[in-house]
Amino acid sequence: MRDSVAIWGVLGIPFIIVYGSALHFAFGWSGYWTPVAIVAAVNESVWEHLKLAFWPGLLWASLESWSGRLDAERYWAAKGLALFVAPLLIVSLFYGYTSFIGRNWLALDITIFVIAVACSQLISIWLLQSQALDKLRHMGIGALIIQLAAFSTFTYFPPPFSIFEDTRNGMRGIPADAVPLPMNHTGSGSALNP
Repeated sequence: MRDSVAIWGVLGIPFIIVYGSALHFAFGWSGYWTPVAIVAAVNESVWEHLKLAFWPGLLWASLESWSGRLDAERYWAAKGLALFVAPLLIVSLFYGYTSFIGRNWLALDITIFVIAVACSQLISIWLLQSQALDKLRHMGIGALIIQLAAFSTFTYFPPPFSIFEDTRNGMRGIPADAVPLPMNHTGSGSALNP
């Protein structure tokens, strides 16, 4: 069982990174279809980038859960805690380095994303193999519920905090100019005038 947990955890790292990277563009690819905003980044705020680690991590956890080797409560408690690691790392490392150098660098942002995903998966492996999880079950389930609620809500109803502000224009949530593309859009012209 320990080998299986480690294999699933390590295989999840590239899956989450690739899928999360694709979600950065998925809102535009969908023609700005509002339901896609629940999982895809809709602007360049820090918050929207946190979703890129959470939703693919949750999808991978769901796939992994089908192996059925642990009781569900223990398994999802571990995943709830591990999934909470990625946003904590992304926020602390991003704001830490940008406050130090005064701006962001794309290469560092991508590196932080990769580090956060890897750490989240490695902590998941450790938790699933650790007796410490038995004392943290309620906290893990609570963390998972809170994250599901937050990531399902705050894109549509962003609070007035800087973490939700698009770094390009200070706007929050789905951009007002994110106009759905017409069904017959051929790629020429604007969304309003194909």
